[in-house]
Amino acid sequence: MQLYNKKSILIDLKKHKDFLDKNMKRYIKSLNAPKEIKDIMAYAVLGGGKRIRPFLLAETAKLYGISSEIYKYPCMAVELAHSFSLVYDDLPCMDNDDLRRGKAAVHKAFNEANALLGGASLLVYSYKLLSLNSFKIDLEDKLKVISFFSDVTGAEGVLAGQYLDLLAEDEKFRLTLNNFKEIQKKKTSLLIAFCTLTGSILGKASENEQNDMFEIGLLLGALFQIQDDILDQVGNQEEMGKKVRKDKDLNKATIIRLKDINYAKKEVTKVGLKIKSKLSSINKNTERLVMFTNFLMHRTS
Repeated sequence: MQLYNKKSILIDLKKHKDFLDKNMKRYIKSLNAPKEIKDIMAYAVLGGGKRIRPFLLAETAKLYGISSEIYKYPCMAVELAHSFSLVYDDLPCMDNDDLRRGKAAVHKAFNEANALLGGASLLVYSYKLLSLNSFKIDLEDKLKVISFFSDVTGAEGVLAGQYLDLLAEDEKFRLTLNNFKEIQKKKTSLLIAFCTLTGSILGKASENEQNDMFEIGLLLGALFQIQDDILDQVGNQEEMGKKVRKDKDLNKATIIRLKDINYAKKEVTKVGLKIKSKLSSINKNTERLVMFTNFLMHRTS
């Protein structure tokens, strides 16, 4: 039995990317901001990348019959916040990468000061998108979404994850399974969990089902990060759109550093099975999310 149709999924990803990029371009263009700031924001967020995080949000929202005119706002917010994290991640004071999504990193295309300003502008604007009156959902749900978005992007989430990730590069740092999982959760999984949770909030899912979708998101984040760690070892730069085989040089907190690549591959299978098991308990047709899970398990870029 075919686990997934790669061609079909790539077509779906491209359709969603085109839709999202068109909207993000329009909203960034409408900003009353200096042209170069808007150019930096557009450069950072448009072009490369598959939009996997907002795609998961959209697919979860679709389970509950939510239209693109509603889910596009949190989808844009997630992609802007994610792009902010990549801009900062690539800076010389962080991971010092020159390549991102197949083109020069923002600080190379512009300069470090403008990368900081443009990246911060992306993050701040992501909150504006969630607050717009045109994002028509119940105020209580909107506040819940914005509050959790703050948790996963700020000092309890992505920013903490980046701090801990840098801390773990020190050779004196003792990497354990527990602190590895904490870094992974904050750096990657929480933002993906925001996507699946928000889709269920938009759909007025029960509290139990929202909790299940959040847990599914955490597992999807773990799966994504472990596969990313594997691809850093076995992938190629052209397909990945970024430098590969750098995690070992930087002494990154990866499952491969902690164990080995064979253990990592087994974890991909193990986590993938957990995700599909949890999806089977959701009282909706989750076949597309199951197929996408299989795609993430076998992705090569």
